[in-house]
Amino acid sequence: MQDIFDGFESAFSRQLHVLCGHETDMPIHRSILNRAKDRYLYCLSRKRTKHLPSRILRHADEYASFLFFLSSQAWLDGSSELAEFAYLLNRRLNNFDCFYTRQMPDVFHLEHPVGSVIGQAKFGECLVIYQGVSVGGDLRLRYPEFGDGVALFAKSSVIGAAKVGSNCAIGAGTQVYGGSIPCNTAVSLRDGLGMTSSPLRWSVQDRFFKP
Repeated sequence: MQDIFDGFESAFSRQLHVLCGHETDMPIHRSILNRAKDRYLYCLSRKRTKHLPSRILRHADEYASFLFFLSSQAWLDGSSELAEFAYLLNRRLNNFDCFYTRQMPDVFHLEHPVGSVIGQAKFGECLVIYQGVSVGGDLRLRYPEFGDGVALFAKSSVIGAAKVGSNCAIGAGTQVYGGSIPCNTAVSLRDGLGMTSSPLRWSVQDRFFKP
């Protein structure tokens, strides 16, 4: 099997030069890079993705995922500069904003996540994020908590001290501001009805992920 990371180091260095005005010697970060690859490949192995990346550089959604793992691993390993540049590249290339200190789950899926801003929160495993999603705190610095198997569809928002149970779907354009959503629930916006909720009759984990 061909290495999906072929050409990554030289391309990453060129992207840093063009988009961040910075030069870096990737070989000195090889141990960080290898740990980030391991984390990403484990995450990828759990997905039911329709299109496996033949090259990480040719798959925008998966590249966004990998750049998060790289920025996170760099931060954990004490390389704040590499963490910052991988984070900035993700914003500038993929329009995906997830700071390297965020504690994302080991297994998550980004589905064309352009315009998504993922702030501080407590996430469960098997998280799904679509485009234009916002997650973060309120003015009193309260942050959301998510169970396992949560799908955040296009332009949905979860803000403040919201508690979202396991196996939940937050529908397109829906804003959850505080409050609790029980497990196995779908919430959505309906014309003239505001936010409605109903039992979620399918499994987020089964649809998007492998056991």
